[in-house]
Amino acid sequence: MNRYAAAGINADAIAGKRIIVITRDVQTSREALEEIAQAIPQDVDVVVRRANGAESISYPTTGGEITIRSYRQGARGVSADIVYLDEAVDPLLRGTDAWTSLYANLAASQHAEIIRA
Repeated sequence: MNRYAAAGINADAIAGKRIIVITRDVQTSREALEEIAQAIPQDVDVVVRRANGAESISYPTTGGEITIRSYRQGARGVSADIVYLDEAVDPLLRGTDAWTSLYANLAASQHAEIIRA
Protein backbone atom coordinates (compact mmCIF):
# COMPACT_ATOMS: atom_id res chain seq x y z
CA MET A 1 0.00 0.00 0.00
CA ASN A 2 1.27 3.46 -0.77
CA ARG A 3 0.63 6.74 1.03
CA TYR A 4 -1.86 7.92 -1.59
CA ALA A 5 -4.02 4.84 -1.11
CA ALA A 6 -3.74 5.25 2.68
CA ALA A 7 -4.81 8.89 2.45
CA GLY A 8 -7.78 8.01 0.23
CA ILE A 9 -8.88 5.20 2.54
CA ASN A 10 -8.69 7.61 5.49
CA ALA A 11 -10.68 10.26 3.64
CA ASP A 12 -13.48 7.79 2.88
CA ALA A 13 -13.53 6.50 6.47
CA ILE A 14 -13.62 10.05 7.85
CA ALA A 15 -16.63 10.60 5.58
CA GLY A 16 -18.37 7.73 7.40
CA LYS A 17 -17.76 4.83 5.04
CA ARG A 18 -17.01 1.28 6.15
CA ILE A 19 -13.96 -0.13 4.40
CA ILE A 20 -12.41 -3.58 4.26
CA VAL A 21 -8.75 -3.76 3.24
CA ILE A 22 -7.72 -7.24 2.08
CA THR A 23 -4.00 -7.99 1.99
CA ARG A 24 -1.87 -10.93 0.92
CA ASP A 25 -0.91 -12.11 4.43
CA VAL A 26 -0.93 -11.15 8.12
CA GLN A 27 2.41 -9.34 7.91
CA THR A 28 1.14 -7.17 5.07
CA SER A 29 -2.02 -6.47 7.11
CA ARG A 30 0.11 -5.04 9.91
CA GLU A 31 2.08 -2.94 7.45
CA ALA A 32 -1.14 -1.63 5.88
CA LEU A 33 -2.50 -0.71 9.31
CA GLU A 34 0.62 1.29 10.12
CA GLU A 35 0.58 3.02 6.73
CA ILE A 36 -3.07 4.01 7.14
CA ALA A 37 -2.55 5.06 10.78
CA GLN A 38 0.32 7.35 9.77
CA ALA A 39 -1.94 9.06 7.22
CA ILE A 40 -4.65 9.96 9.76
CA PRO A 41 -4.95 13.74 10.16
CA GLN A 42 -4.00 14.88 13.66
CA ASP A 43 -7.32 16.55 14.46
CA VAL A 44 -9.40 13.40 13.84
CA ASP A 45 -10.65 11.25 16.72
CA VAL A 46 -9.76 7.59 16.06
CA VAL A 47 -9.41 4.27 17.83
CA VAL A 48 -6.66 2.08 16.37
CA ARG A 49 -6.79 -1.62 17.20
CA ARG A 50 -3.53 -3.46 16.63
CA ALA A 51 -4.63 -6.95 17.70
CA ASN A 52 -2.97 -9.67 15.66
CA GLY A 53 -5.40 -10.71 12.95
CA ALA A 54 -8.08 -8.20 13.94
CA GLU A 55 -6.53 -4.90 12.90
CA SER A 56 -8.97 -2.02 12.57
CA ILE A 57 -9.34 1.73 12.78
CA SER A 58 -12.61 3.27 13.99
CA TYR A 59 -13.72 6.86 13.60
CA PRO A 60 -16.26 7.32 16.44
CA THR A 61 -17.42 10.81 15.45
CA THR A 62 -18.30 9.88 11.86
CA GLY A 63 -19.07 6.18 12.18
CA GLY A 64 -16.45 5.23 9.62
CA GLU A 65 -14.41 2.09 10.07
CA ILE A 66 -11.48 0.39 8.38
CA THR A 67 -11.17 -3.36 8.87
CA ILE A 68 -7.96 -4.98 7.70
CA ARG A 69 -7.86 -8.70 6.93
CA SER A 70 -5.50 -11.00 5.13
CA TYR A 71 -6.79 -13.06 2.23
CA ARG A 72 -6.62 -16.24 4.31
CA GLN A 73 -8.65 -14.72 7.16
CA GLY A 74 -11.42 -13.63 4.86
CA ALA A 75 -14.06 -11.07 5.71
CA ARG A 76 -17.21 -13.12 6.15
CA GLY A 77 -19.87 -11.37 8.18
CA VAL A 78 -18.37 -7.91 7.72
CA SER A 79 -20.39 -5.44 5.67
CA ALA A 80 -18.72 -2.55 3.93
CA ASP A 81 -19.14 0.26 1.44
CA ILE A 82 -15.68 -0.25 -0.06
CA VAL A 83 -13.45 -3.31 -0.41
CA TYR A 84 -9.83 -2.39 -1.16
CA LEU A 85 -7.76 -5.25 -2.58
CA ASP A 86 -4.11 -4.61 -1.86
CA GLU A 87 -1.46 -5.52 -4.40
CA ALA A 88 -0.75 -9.24 -4.86
CA VAL A 89 -4.29 -10.20 -3.80
CA ASP A 90 -5.72 -10.20 -7.32
CA PRO A 91 -4.04 -13.48 -8.39
CA LEU A 92 -5.46 -15.16 -5.29
CA LEU A 93 -9.02 -14.33 -6.37
CA ARG A 94 -9.16 -16.67 -9.35
CA GLY A 95 -12.29 -18.58 -8.38
CA THR A 96 -15.83 -17.28 -8.51
CA ASP A 97 -16.35 -18.24 -4.86
CA ALA A 98 -13.88 -15.57 -3.77
CA TRP A 99 -15.64 -12.88 -5.79
CA THR A 100 -19.05 -14.02 -4.56
CA SER A 101 -17.81 -13.64 -1.00
CA LEU A 102 -16.59 -10.10 -1.71
CA TYR A 103 -19.91 -9.12 -3.25
CA ALA A 104 -21.67 -10.41 -0.12
CA ASN A 105 -19.61 -7.93 1.94
CA LEU A 106 -20.97 -5.10 -0.19
CA ALA A 107 -24.61 -6.21 -0.42
CA ALA A 108 -25.89 -3.78 2.22
CA SER A 109 -24.29 -0.69 0.67
CA GLN A 110 -26.08 1.57 -1.78
CA HIS A 111 -22.78 2.85 -3.20
CA ALA A 112 -20.57 -0.24 -3.08
CA GLU A 113 -17.09 -0.22 -4.61
CA ILE A 114 -14.30 -2.72 -5.11
CA ILE A 115 -10.93 -1.05 -5.57
CA ARG A 116 -8.07 -3.11 -6.97
CA ALA A 117 -4.55 -1.79 -6.34
